[in-house]
Amino acid sequence: MQEIIAQFCDPAVWPVVDPVVTVLGVGNINDTWLVRAGDLSFVLQRLNRQVFSQPHLVMANLATLSRHLAAKVNTCGQRWENSILLPTNSGTPFYTDHQGEIWRAVSYIDRTTTHQSIATSGQARQVGWALGYFHSLLADLPARELHETLPGFHVLPCYLDHFDRVVSGVTMKRETDLRFCLDFVAARRKGADLLEQARHQGKVSVQTIHGDPKAGNVLFDVVTDCAVSLIDLDTVGPGLIHYDIGDCLRSCCNVAGETAADLSRVIFDVDLCRATLSGYFSGVGKILSGHDRELIFPAVRLISFELGLRFLTDYLAGNCYFKVLHEEENLHRAMVQFHLVQSIERQQGEIEKIALRGNIITCF
Repeated sequence: MQEIIAQFCDPAVWPVVDPVVTVLGVGNINDTWLVRAGDLSFVLQRLNRQVFSQPHLVMANLATLSRHLAAKVNTCGQRWENSILLPTNSGTPFYTDHQGEIWRAVSYIDRTTTHQSIATSGQARQVGWALGYFHSLLADLPARELHETLPGFHVLPCYLDHFDRVVSGVTMKRETDLRFCLDFVAARRKGADLLEQARHQGKVSVQTIHGDPKAGNVLFDVVTDCAVSLIDLDTVGPGLIHYDIGDCLRSCCNVAGETAADLSRVIFDVDLCRATLSGYFSGVGKILSGHDRELIFPAVRLISFELGLRFLTDYLAGNCYFKVLHEEENLHRAMVQFHLVQSIERQQGEIEKIALRGNIITCF
């Protein structure tokens, strides 16, 4: 670790003498540490090459994004700081160690915290606002300037194809939870391509999106509890803005969280949905059309279904994508998401009403 840290610290300015290194965050993909040496600090990450098979493209995207965000002036009326890539001492965007592992450093945003689950409507509005404001910052970054680092990411028909291939190659267990999940997927295959059909028909366009705007990827000021930044930017790239909106709502409105032990507590909270979308509409400006709003309900339903499908597929494939603490964890995660889908379906009318007619409530 000392060798890795030294790549990002100019000895003439910041001598590396017993830096304090602590694990940071609870991400499912990369390994992340906070490095402190004196008054200076940065976030150090090792990319998961099993997930990102082309890490050089991920880093190229992050470099492009950092340049774009660094040129932006904060006009939002509250504290906002963008996570920016920090180059190595030699000026490269990342460091490759002798084992081929990719390491990078990004700016550390101090005096912040995260909420893995949303507890209040105020927090929900702030998460929605943060995503909307982030989308407004990306509105003039053409998607064609970014690489597609995870081909098929959020394209549900692709995940269904992968699921089918995995299922065909494993011997099925007869446990009740697995049977529920398999039946659930079979009953909801029809219409899974709705968003992709809208894209092919020109009803929605590919834009630069975050890709993983869950509540835990929003930093909050420790004093004001207002959103300060959107982090974990490896998935920033070309996509449909509805992927982000749906994923944000999926994360914010399930107060029980992705690993809820009691499945009866997994519900989609429409009050939090109202607050999240109010914040989003406030932050994004005039980017969304009326048709975009019509697709918000199917987006949150399909994105929740997609994540459950991904957890289930990973469980069947041997837990090679998401980090797990025990063998059955991804199966349980899938159960949580599928119960969330059921709750979303039961409240379709109310969610559509909020998406189409929701008023903007100021977040400041």
